Amino acid sequence: MAQWDTYDLGTVFADGDELLFRDLSEALPEDQIKRATLLSLLSKYMLVTSNNHLINGSFDFAQRQSPGTLTTIADNAYSADRWRATRENADLQYIRVDATGESGLTCKYHGQYKKITNSGKFHVVQILEGVNSVPLRGKTITFQLKMKASSSKTIRMAVLELQNAGTMDTIPGTLVTAFGADGTDPTLGSNVAIITGAESKSVTTSWQSFSVTVTVPTNSKNIICAFWSNADFSANDTLSVAEAGLFISSIVQAWTQRPTQQELALCQRYYFKTFAIDTAPAQNIGANTEEFHAPAPVAGANTQRMSKLQFPVVMFKVPTLTTYNPAAANAQVRDFTASADCSAVSSAAFANGVLLACTGNASTAVGNALRVHVTLEAEL
Repeated sequence: MAQWDTYDLGTVFADGDELLFRDLSEALPEDQIKRATLLSLLSKYMLVTSNNHLINGSFDFAQRQSPGTLTTIADNAYSADRWRATRENADLQYIRVDATGESGLTCKYHGQYKKITNSGKFHVVQILEGVNSVPLRGKTITFQLKMKASSSKTIRMAVLELQNAGTMDTIPGTLVTAFGADGTDPTLGSNVAIITGAESKSVTTSWQSFSVTVTVPTNSKNIICAFWSNADFSANDTLSVAEAGLFISSIVQAWTQRPTQQELALCQRYYFKTFAIDTAPAQNIGANTEEFHAPAPVAGANTQRMSKLQFPVVMFKVPTLTTYNPAAANAQVRDFTASADCSAVSSAAFANGVLLACTGNASTAVGNALRVHVTLEAEL
């Protein structure tokens, strides 16, 4: 006869398609066994493998700023890529911090939010695109996040939804319409609601893992993962966050980092720039800073139709373009050969690239090096 096999969680004996099982954690007589399928045992006692539905949960990328420098975030704007922040009053800053010396983390970086100027609450979200939200309908999902703070804080966590009455991928520009008093959850924008309920998390000065689990309504349009301060943060108070994930699971999952290039490509669906990844977009940052360049097709102050700038990935929607002169404090294309600015920059943007044109300088000759930096925003 086959022998019982003993593991940390129990003793099992194979019996055809089922397992006879005695749970060692339960005070049962030695001769009392349970009958279960392999699938039911795995679902109870093991982590279920699932894809992370959040992007930049490692907080590696903050393309809109110099990530290693504390930078003030405009209200209802993005800090780390894909993470949108709003605050009750001025002001909120963000920085990416090296995490290699941090106990309790497995990631290279973590993000940190710092309240400055005035005391107040703040609210941070990641909005899932509709095409990625629909497959979660009717499923049990877990939003998980590691956090620590400069002092003990209560942080609220929740999974929100754009409800059926809303228009998919059209999220209110003002996601929080009122923050309310300390201990009161914020009032959310039109057709945005908390699924099931928000949960309070006691965050200390040491890294801990926190989570909230909900079942997604069968008609949700967009899923939104959110965390916010339950009470005012004083000026200089900080909240650090790391290893964020959203999984189809009823339990916390083992968090693993995506390959860096894959994570960046996911971010670039919503924001792309010609600047180096860790360089804040700005005018007049100099030549050979990864700017887009093309040879002048015609001479003089005539229309210069530059070649198409192809994006590394197809963006979520036709993006909003901003141009930056690499060699002067304006938004024009620069003729580096003639050391002169062009004028009347224009564009035709598509989800996969942008066509750029300008009026050449009187000194522009055929073949001169025309250069310009761009950013392209296609966020929800």
